[in-house]
Amino acid sequence: MSKKAHFYVNYNNMVVLKGYLDIIKNALVANEFECDDVICLDDLDKNDLYVFPMGIDAFKYYWKGYKHFILWQQGVTADESYMRNQSKLRYSMLNYIDCFAMKKAKMILFCSDFMKKHYENLANQSFSHKSYLMPCYNEELSLTDIDKKDYDKKYFAYVGSLDLWQCFDKIAALYKEIENIYPEARFKVLTFSVQEAVEKIEALEIKNYEVKSVKKEEVQNELKDVVYGFVIREDSVVNRVATPTKLSSYLSVGIIPIFSTVLEDFSRISQSMKYVIPLDESMNVSSIVDKIDKRVEKDILRQEYINLFSTYYGTKYHIAQLVKLVKGIFQ
Repeated sequence: MSKKAHFYVNYNNMVVLKGYLDIIKNALVANEFECDDVICLDDLDKNDLYVFPMGIDAFKYYWKGYKHFILWQQGVTADESYMRNQSKLRYSMLNYIDCFAMKKAKMILFCSDFMKKHYENLANQSFSHKSYLMPCYNEELSLTDIDKKDYDKKYFAYVGSLDLWQCFDKIAALYKEIENIYPEARFKVLTFSVQEAVEKIEALEIKNYEVKSVKKEEVQNELKDVVYGFVIREDSVVNRVATPTKLSSYLSVGIIPIFSTVLEDFSRISQSMKYVIPLDESMNVSSIVDKIDKRVEKDILRQEYINLFSTYYGTKYHIAQLVKLVKGIFQ
């Protein structure tokens, strides 16, 4: 295999993918690989290294002779497909394709430890010797926002769509319970479905709310005064493997996340943190009240979030760890 690495980028969502692929690219460059982005492999040397963000593409090109590849597994493809299509045949085929690609891959990146274990169980094989865990995240930590934030406020937010899997109805109902206890509480919703969100909120007779639609680059500024942010999910394989970027968006501006414990990886990584609010399936509002009734010690919160963005959400950290793994595999 030569020291050339080609990144397959024939996808519509490259703006989202680019940040993660750049981390892999930096690790390869540090190991003296010459890297480029490609949308077609037909005229390229099959002995080169390839990086695929989807197992189905790795599978397809493997049978065309491109057998040296790194796979970045973004989600549980088969389970996501089954949620959309309810096809057991497609579910079985996609699991077979992903597991085949993982067995043949020289290196695999998983979004979470639960995802790794999920696929190891399906493939009946350990991938520990050639895999790395890197969560989905999209923001850098802003200490300025933490230092300026008034943590005595009962100011809550939700950012995202109103798709059923985002559980907005449950979030709004939970906030209503909070507002009943704290009449001064406020609820900010940033979504493209403004009218639908307003209708749902008013149906619950929520009093102190604001619903807006803003551009992606304006979201962090909208959140600078918010203290608590909701990330609620149903219990499913898709959610158990997930590492929602929304968590990093909240945390990056010092927002204390109120999150479902079915998000297993963040539950695992945040177990020792004081300033997070995990919720089990009962979604008992008392779990939130117990936390927000206590005064926030900003120095402790600040250090917890610095630690989180230096490792779990740390780009430099992930590059450094991947440099070692790449060296061990491709030396």
